[in-house]
Formats: sequence, structure tokens, C-alpha cells
Amino acid sequence: GNYENDIIYIAQIASDNRQYDIAVDAYEYVLKKDDQGVFYVNATVGLIKTEYAQAVANGSHDKAFYDKLSERIDEAIRKIGINDETLPLITVQARIMAFELGRFEEAVALLNHSLEMNMSAYRKAELKMELADIYLFTDEVWESILLYSQIEKTLKNEPIAHEARFKNAQLRYFIGEFEWANATLDVLKAATSKLVANDAMTLSLTISDNLEYDTIGLKRLAKADYYIYQRKFGLANQMLDSVVAYNPNEVSLPSSFYRKAKIAFEDGDFVTADSLYKRVYEGYADSYMADEALMEDAILLEKRLDSREEAMECYARLFDYYTASVYVAQARKSYRRLRDEINE
Repeated sequence: GNYENDIIYIAQIASDNRQYDIAVDAYEYVLKKDDQGVFYVNATVGLIKTEYAQAVANGSHDKAFYDKLSERIDEAIRKIGINDETLPLITVQARIMAFELGRFEEAVALLNHSLEMNMSAYRKAELKMELADIYLFTDEVWESILLYSQIEKTLKNEPIAHEARFKNAQLRYFIGEFEWANATLDVLKAATSKLVANDAMTLSLTISDNLEYDTIGLKRLAKADYYIYQRKFGLANQMLDSVVAYNPNEVSLPSSFYRKAKIAFEDGDFVTADSLYKRVYEGYADSYMADEALMEDAILLEKRLDSREEAMECYARLFDYYTASVYVAQARKSYRRLRDEINE
């Protein structure tokens, strides 16, 4: 019994560290050994969550894959039932339905139905967060604000409350309420969660730097970001092109090129993405997006364009010039790994 427990623990740590293959192997091992027992539920939930996280990390929007995963979740819930342990699967299911399969009404119905059950405050917050994200995706802004605010109130000092508060600030930014967003972000920069603090810092800089130059430009940028959130990439690109044409300055240009690079990447146009990332870190080396653009470009060069030497140069440039960057450790590790691969 303890043995399976250890393997599941290892799987969870591997998954948290984005070592998805190790996690998948571990969960599958437990499931092969034991398809009835106490570990079956943990391993099933863990495996599906990991496979979903891996697909998202790889930027996959393969409909066939998500259809199949969605069916597997249905099957698992039929077999195990809905309870505190399996509720994370409901969250993943709603996410797949809404963001990958375009089945918004079903996703909302599923979440609302699940929220009527008995569950821990934390699980309830997770489901509400999912619901709020989906409402924001479909332009139901006030529904989202309400739900994010409820999560903040009920779980005041938990990381999930910080996350809800960040999402509320981001929403206000999307709709052009910059003062409101900034006030919230200032508080969040000191958040306990590194991830939230970093996201808050980035969004806060986007707002304050652009406000100094041009409110109209910032409004356009925010609208583009909302379109990107909603996966309306064509509209986002038009909005960004108008920033480049009508509101160009040393803050709005790198911001626009960086976003256009991400959109090109999503569209599978890796050559364009690469050239846009270069415009950010070569043209605006002092911009607060330069290190992020370097990191994204390095990964793109290595994984998608098979240019390992050039990827190494990006990693090296990152840890040489941007010593305070959150990506330094990751860049060093990737640099060494590539160096060893090339020298083998």
C-alpha cells in the first residue's frame, strides 16, 4: 500500500515540475497494478490531469485528442462518481469543453450542476474559478467579477484567492479600467505565490509604462489581450497592427511584437514568431519583455526550428545580460543540456 502511495507522490512532484512523461509512467504503473483499490482514484485523476497539462504545455489544440480525453473523463466519473477526489476532473472537463471543443453551454451547465454538491470550500473555489474563466471567455464580464470576488472573500489568504484577485485585476484591464486594475496589482506584487507576484508585476508594468505614453494605445493593447484570451487571434492581430501604426513608442512596439509572436506561434507559423521575438530583444533589449522573448525564442528555436546552436546563444544571452530574470536558472539548465547533447 505504502509503495503505491510513494509512486503517486513522485508522480505529483514530477507533474508539478513539468516532467510529464515521468508522471504519466508512474500513474499508469499504479493503474496497471490495481484497478479497484484506494489508489485507483488518485492515479486516474492524476493521469488525466497530467495528460491535459502536458497537452496545454505543448500548445496542442488537437480536437481528436481532447474529444478522447473528454470521453475518458466521462467514463472515469461514471465508474467512480463525483466526490471531492474527482472534482478536479470536472474542472478539466469543463475547460476542455469550453476552450477546446467550443461547447460553452454544456461546460457552464456541468459546473453549475457540480456546485450544488457537498464539497470542501477549496473545491468549490476551483469550480467557481473555472466558471468565471468561461464567462469571461464568452463576454459575460459581470458574472466573472462576481465569482472571482466570491473566491477572494471566502478563501482570503489562500493562494487561490490571490489568483482570483489577479484574474479580477486582469479583467478590469481587459475592459479598460486601468486605475482599478493597478490598485489591485500593487497589493498582489507582494503575494506569497511567486507565479501570481510575477504575473502581477508584468501586468502592472504593461499598464504603468503604456499609461505614461498613450492611453489610447494602452486601450488597444488591452483589447488585443482580451481577444488573445478569447482565442480571437485575427481580431487581436488587427488591434496590434493599429497600435504599431498609430501608437508607436518604445513601450508599445515591443509589447505589440511580443504578442504578435505568440499569436504566430499559436498559428504554427514558427518562422514569423522567431523573427518577431527577435524584434523584441534585439530592438528593445531594455524592455521588461526582452528576457521573456529570449526564453520563448530559445525554446522555439530548439524544439520547433531545430536550431540548437542558435537556441544556446539565446539561453546564454539571457543569463549573461538579464541576471535578475526569473528565467535565469531554467536558461542555464537548458544551455548545459544542449551543450552536452551537441558534444556527445
